[in-house]
Amino acid sequence: MLKRTLILTLVLAALGTGLAACGADSTPVAAQAPQTANGVKVSVRDDLFEPGNVKVKEGQTVTFTNDGAVPHTVTGIGGATFDSGTLAPGKTFSFVAEGQGRITYVCTIHAGMKGTIEVD
Repeated sequence: MLKRTLILTLVLAALGTGLAACGADSTPVAAQAPQTANGVKVSVRDDLFEPGNVKVKEGQTVTFTNDGAVPHTVTGIGGATFDSGTLAPGKTFSFVAEGQGRITYVCTIHAGMKGTIEVD
C-alpha cells in the first residue's frame, strides 16, 4: 500500500509541475496571421480561410493565397466591395484595408467559407 501511495504521489506531483509550466492563463489565443512587410497573409484552403479572423491597421495590405487544390473567390460582403474573381490554386489576391471596422468576406464558390478582417 505504501508503494502505491508513493507512486500516486509522484505521478500527481509530476502532473502538477507540468500544468504549472503551461502558465496560469487558460484563455485561448487567436490565430495570428503571418505578417508581410506591410500587412498580413491569409491562406485559402479547400474548406476555410486560415486564419479566419485577422486584425490589420488601416492602409495595410491583406494578401490571400489559394493553397488549396480547387478554385476559390475572396469576395467582400455587407458593403465591402473587393472581389478576387476566380482564384486558381497557387494564385494570390491582395487589397488594401480602407476605413476602420469589420470587413466580412466569403468564397462565393463554397458555401460556409467565411472570414473577417478587423481594421483599426
